[in-house]
Amino acid sequence: MTQLEFTEFLNKYDEDKLTDDDLFEIGVAHKELPLGMRNWSRLNEQLGMPFLGGENYRCWVKNRLARTGELPKNIKMLSNRAVDELSEKEISSELDGQMRELYKQQVKTRDALNAMRRVLREEARLEDFKSLIKESVQDITKFPIVKYEGSTDEETEAVLLLSDLHIGVEINNFYNKYNLAIARKRVQKLIYDVVRYCTHNNVQRLNVLGLGDYCQGHIHTSARLEQEMDVIEQIMWASEIIADALNQLQAAAPEVLYYSVTDNHSRMTASLKESIEAENYGRLITFYLKERLKDTNIVFVDDTLDRELGMLQLHTGEYCVFSHGHHDNITSMFQNMTACTGKIISYAFVGHYHCEKVKTFNNFKVYVNGSIVGVDQYAFSKRLFGKPSQTLLIFDGDNVIHHSINLDIQE
Repeated sequence: MTQLEFTEFLNKYDEDKLTDDDLFEIGVAHKELPLGMRNWSRLNEQLGMPFLGGENYRCWVKNRLARTGELPKNIKMLSNRAVDELSEKEISSELDGQMRELYKQQVKTRDALNAMRRVLREEARLEDFKSLIKESVQDITKFPIVKYEGSTDEETEAVLLLSDLHIGVEINNFYNKYNLAIARKRVQKLIYDVVRYCTHNNVQRLNVLGLGDYCQGHIHTSARLEQEMDVIEQIMWASEIIADALNQLQAAAPEVLYYSVTDNHSRMTASLKESIEAENYGRLITFYLKERLKDTNIVFVDDTLDRELGMLQLHTGEYCVFSHGHHDNITSMFQNMTACTGKIISYAFVGHYHCEKVKTFNNFKVYVNGSIVGVDQYAFSKRLFGKPSQTLLIFDGDNVIHHSINLDIQE
């Protein structure tokens, strides 16, 4: 058969209504072309890609020819024996094995494509969110201009641990009351005390470490039962509360730097096993903050170690690491962080635990931040009682001044 004859033969078929018999007849005709003129991949595309690839199409025609007894004797099967040397049972067994392998490959390909589509879909959603946020910020009234008016000492630097607001949760038990209105009051008290302590100590630079869990999220059933708003509203409110706080904190020092890491409550996928760190609503909050505060003097530091792990160097030359804490064990942080960074780490800062504490291992200290939300249902069930608080550390030369800022506002 010539190429022209095959083209005329192919034109007899309606490519939108091809049956298996049609595909078989076209494939058999294609096999009659001279060897150099056969192109199974192009034929498969021309027919609307009914198979995963041209090679799969060729094998399918070959197998069907073998089942009908029409396979030429000079074409070999998977073994080295000719078809006429194989029994019907052997042919059937080899064909079944070949079909199983083909099906497995199809499943692997489909799973890989599904995984890729899921990642692309989540990335597209993040991009859509970012576009909406950027448009929305343009219509919001700008914050009032805040300037530092005190005196400073270049040897004085502060670190504020900011974490665990859990905006969206509503709590009402004998030990703790919390909702959006109380959250805003607690944040305002935090701002007032941080500004007061920093100006009193002539702080030159304030490093604000956003350790995450600004939103309650939807990762637990109990979290969804307790929340007073959906996740989108949580992101909106949390973003605006943090933006307002950072703007006001410009009164605490002439230099204000903001760092952020991802957390667990803000992950997009409820299942921990199916979640990846990049898919995190916390990244949207940081994006919002940058747009909202682009006309201020706030410096956003992006060159951290990873999305979930950051490092900063104090003016004393000492290195600090920080994370949300959901992947860290505070008793082994010194070994782990020194090993992964190749530097001697002096301080580690984490949130997550909702229970303020300080652990010292020789010259290494771990500061575990308190929470703004206080005792929620989970903490209550574990009998973990602690007052809402946040941590401010002021590094004055060789001294470290530790402020535990009490935020126990109940109404």
